Amino acid sequence: MADRKYTLPSLSSLTAFEAAARLQGFARAAEELNTSQPAISRHIRNLEIRFGVELFHRDRTPICLTPKGSQFYAAVIQGFDALQSAVQGLQQADNRVTLVCSHSVSHLLLMPRYGRIRQALGREVELRIMTSGYNLVQAAIETGGDIVFEYSATAPDADHVVVCDEQIKPVGTPAMIAQAMQALSGKGTAPPLLKLQKDNYGWMDWADWKTAHPEFADWQVSDEFDSYVYLLEAASMGAGLGLGWRSFIDSYLSRGELVEMPVDWYSRNTKVFAKLTRFGQQNPMARKCLALLENLPGQ
Repeated sequence: MADRKYTLPSLSSLTAFEAAARLQGFARAAEELNTSQPAISRHIRNLEIRFGVELFHRDRTPICLTPKGSQFYAAVIQGFDALQSAVQGLQQADNRVTLVCSHSVSHLLLMPRYGRIRQALGREVELRIMTSGYNLVQAAIETGGDIVFEYSATAPDADHVVVCDEQIKPVGTPAMIAQAMQALSGKGTAPPLLKLQKDNYGWMDWADWKTAHPEFADWQVSDEFDSYVYLLEAASMGAGLGLGWRSFIDSYLSRGELVEMPVDWYSRNTKVFAKLTRFGQQNPMARKCLALLENLPGQ
């Protein structure tokens, strides 16, 4: 094999150039890279001297790339993307599967069934669960996750399975459910309602339940929570009536900490999907894990 010798600028110089071009400023690049503005300027100037070209129009605000600089920037980005892909490929072990999901999916849907999934995959497979705020799950995928959980009324374009349907009904302690049934029969006051405080990104809430069940219209919310897990914990301690998502509350029901109101489940035919990311598409173990997640609560 013939020897191959590369005469490339340093990675520090290329990183400084990429940041300055993208952020349109040496000071901004220095802040992002945790260095000084003179250091960024020195890297850029060394590149310009080495290749005998001007890379930036410095007399404009904000600074911008020259035609030669734009051409070089495109090549640098292409090279960095290829390197990033190669690094992620090295990090993606053949026997590792990474699931990316919200904290509620992790704690309430996956962890009670973790043992079954782990056993079915085999002990030689490393199973990782990466949690994130629901609105940040898509960004977290770029860390190399193989499977992501998505709530939607329509099926994803990528390879996917249905994990569970979204179905809701009120849940609470036996005492709270008894109070609720008395209130529905007109023989007492309604129990307090517990509600998620933050945007639920399309998941049903008490407003949806009340629309379908007008007899609950005057029932009042007493407390709000920024986590569904915290809400269920409060409900299990008798703080009020919670809205239970089927499959997510299974462990509370099995332990008797919460009981269902004896009414039908309400659904709008929305589902929780598990789908393969672009990393998972290349991971055979991820495909095996995806199959295990289909209709997970019913297993």
